[in-house]
Order: sequence, then C-alpha cells, then structure tokens
Amino acid sequence: MNKRKKRSWGLILITGVFIVNIGVVLVKQERMLRAQQRELEKIQSNIERENELNKKLLQQKQEVNTDEYIEKIARENLGMIKDGEKIFIDVD
Repeated sequence: MNKRKKRSWGLILITGVFIVNIGVVLVKQERMLRAQQRELEKIQSNIERENELNKKLLQQKQEVNTDEYIEKIARENLGMIKDGEKIFIDVD
C-alpha cells in the first residue's frame, strides 16, 4: 500500500504541473489574442480613414476637371480676368 500512495502522489504532482502549464499557455494565448484584436481594430480604423481620404480625393479630382474650378484658380492664383471685365483696386 505504501508504494501505491507514493505513485499516486507522483501522479497527482505530474497532473498538477501539467494543468498549471496548460493554464499558463491559455493565459498567454488570451493575451496574444487580445493584442492582435487591438491591432486589428487599429488597422480597420486606418482602412476606414484611408477610404474616406480616397473618396475626398476622387471628388477633388472630379472638381479639378470642371471649368468652374479652372476659372476660380485662374482668377484667385493667377490674377486673370475674362475679356471685357474691369478690375477695381481699392487704395484705402
């Protein structure tokens, strides 16, 4: 009987170490999973932001090709006027 008790305590010890090891592995995997989930959320946020920027740039691209935009830039940045228009400068 004495030998049997020694074997059972050894078996209990080995089983306990095995269970603790599994618990440690599960906790590490849970932490890694949470870290990857946070990274995934950041990446999805970046994708949404880039998609919005892409939409704005496509809209701006369409605006640039219009006559109204070209005229606006010519007037504001280049100081150009249409034929027959007069420019008045306020000296005050």
